[in-house]
Amino acid sequence: MRIIFATVFDYPHAGGLSTHVATLSQALESLGHDVLVVTPRRYAGWRLDLVGRAPSRFLQLLGQDQGIVWSHRVRLWLLQAALAHEPRDSRIIAEDVLSAIAARSAGRSCLLTVHGYFTREALSRRGLRAGSYGERVFRRWEDTGYRSADRIVAVDTRIAEHILATSKRDDVRVQPNFLDMAWADALPDRQAARRELGLGDWPLILCPRRLTPKNGVHVAIDALRAWPEAHLLIVGDGVDRSRLETQVRNLGLQDRVIFTGAQPHAAMAAYYAAADCIAVPSVPVAGVEEATSISVLEGMASGTPVVASAIGGLKELVEDGRNGLLVPPNDPGALAAALRRSLQQAAELGRAAQDDVRRGYSARAAAEAFVRDLSHLPE
Repeated sequence: MRIIFATVFDYPHAGGLSTHVATLSQALESLGHDVLVVTPRRYAGWRLDLVGRAPSRFLQLLGQDQGIVWSHRVRLWLLQAALAHEPRDSRIIAEDVLSAIAARSAGRSCLLTVHGYFTREALSRRGLRAGSYGERVFRRWEDTGYRSADRIVAVDTRIAEHILATSKRDDVRVQPNFLDMAWADALPDRQAARRELGLGDWPLILCPRRLTPKNGVHVAIDALRAWPEAHLLIVGDGVDRSRLETQVRNLGLQDRVIFTGAQPHAAMAAYYAAADCIAVPSVPVAGVEEATSISVLEGMASGTPVVASAIGGLKELVEDGRNGLLVPPNDPGALAAALRRSLQQAAELGRAAQDDVRRGYSARAAAEAFVRDLSHLPE
């Protein structure tokens, strides 16, 4: 089977969607399928910059988020044109709602994978302003995208419920995110990882997060005040970086907080291996809650104890006290206490977490389920 992953966003990029596509692509190829990722950037990068990016900056100055709408509309048009040139016997997995619209506009059937809340997440990242023309367009695109797909897969139950509420689609299959466990099997040991990264021998909290409001990195920084011996390693980048760096300076934590910036996925193994515990302190923002986080799955697979907020898809991955610990969102004190407690339970939490990922979050099993979905798409 020839399988096309379609997305209006650039690929690869830092984030869960890109990791999802890369992991699933490898698993599908291991099953003997041909895989191609189609994006506007790969199809017509110069057009994307000339027609999309430059005019959008001017239009944004006019207000009502017109520039953001224009740049996304150009991506939609370019992806539609790219898909129209692909062989008719290809099976399409759309990785965002605009890609589902593009597939439908090109006269193609598709399976849509929904990783989050299209409009709400644009609002939570401050890319859109509430009540603007842009928000109205995004909501219309979101509804149209759900209706355009022949089949839909959501990465957690809450997202499936959101799709039902938004478009009345009640045929959504829930497929949590997944991992290739070969990645975890090849992790270095703790001391080797720390030497490689130039880290000391203090208690180390890893926070592998994009620096956006909903990922709650500010909570992990606040929590550090209640654990004076610990250091916090923040791996990721995003719109909140300058605000978080200011927070660290204001709290006098410069010597105990390390910002690495975004790292290639292949480099993440050393960070997970070096850590004593992992913080995923997500918070609800603009109605958005974390889905079945790949960072949590990678932490679980590494055997390092994970402490996560008890929201969204995180509650579907972490069973408090058995394979990790859950804490209320936006509670630095509770997060600090749980991180310290996780070290006392590290061995048992780590074993249970690794067993759960091997049994329930296999990339190969997920690939087989996607193939079954694709085989039922209309020609």
